[in-house]
Order: sequence, then C-alpha cells, then structure tokens
Amino acid sequence: MQEKFSLTPQMQEYFDSLPKAVQESIVQSGAKANSLDELKAIAEGFTGNAQG
Repeated sequence: MQEKFSLTPQMQEYFDSLPKAVQESIVQSGAKANSLDELKAIAEGFTGNAQG
C-alpha cells in the first residue's frame, strides 16, 4: 500500500530506509514527491530533521 506515488529506485531505497511510522505518515498525508530531494524534504517535515 505504500506505492501511492511513483518512486524511482533511489527514492524507493530512501523511503524503505525511513522508520515505518514516517513511511505511514507520508502515505497517509497524500504527499507527492517528484524527486529524491522532494521526498527527503517531505520526510524531514515528519521527522523534524531539517537540513540546511
């Protein structure tokens, strides 16, 4: 059920490395990521690990 959006192999690897709770939050939020950077930004929003 985690395939609500299309992921490149790199994006899938990153998504799979996230804690299950973060994965579920991303999926349930309906967030759309078009790149690895966007996916990381979305994940950071849920984990509070902002970089920059």
